[in-house]
Amino acid sequence: MKKRILAMIFVLALCFCTVIPAFAVDADGFVSEYERVQDMAKLLSESEREALIKTLDELSERQKMDVIVVTTKTLDGKKPMEYADDIYDYCKYGYGEKRDGLLFLVSMEDRDWWISTCGYGITAFTDAGIQYIGEQMVEDLGDGNYAAAFNTFAELSDDFITKSREGEPYDKSNLPKGPLSIVWIVISILHLLLDSNRCIKNVNLYKRGILI
Repeated sequence: MKKRILAMIFVLALCFCTVIPAFAVDADGFVSEYERVQDMAKLLSESEREALIKTLDELSERQKMDVIVVTTKTLDGKKPMEYADDIYDYCKYGYGEKRDGLLFLVSMEDRDWWISTCGYGITAFTDAGIQYIGEQMVEDLGDGNYAAAFNTFAELSDDFITKSREGEPYDKSNLPKGPLSIVWIVISILHLLLDSNRCIKNVNLYKRGILI
């Protein structure tokens, strides 16, 4: 299916789009005409973008689940969740009638990120799993190594989907084991020092070593 790059007109259309029309599932299960990498913030070189598109296309088609990366300079007054969900709906991302998939959004406006899930993506990516994935990317995001962060996202997404299809989706009790980065050691210590009734809401922020 021929893909076309998301143009700036999409941003304007998105602001006024509140209703998404019904759509028919294509023969291969995907209906979107948009590429799986929408780098509106220009964080990737052209070669990095093309390589990531190839990786996400192979992953999505093999796993039968859309895996999307979107970057933006501004959220246009929306919250990250709203912006990510609107893009997913507007571009008609997703596989099959339930539109299985997930979208990773990086916003440069407040230096934060969001992972939006749909259909089977909700099963495969629990809240604990999404937080774990974020922890594995935060250092590269903070250092400006965006291609590395997006590749980590793709690799972990592949692993999470496979684990879920085997009947054991990653969750609090069975997250992948790995070394804890210094950033998250600091965050954990800060969390312990905070009042127990106060939750850290801004763990999405990826400025390395700093909570804003």
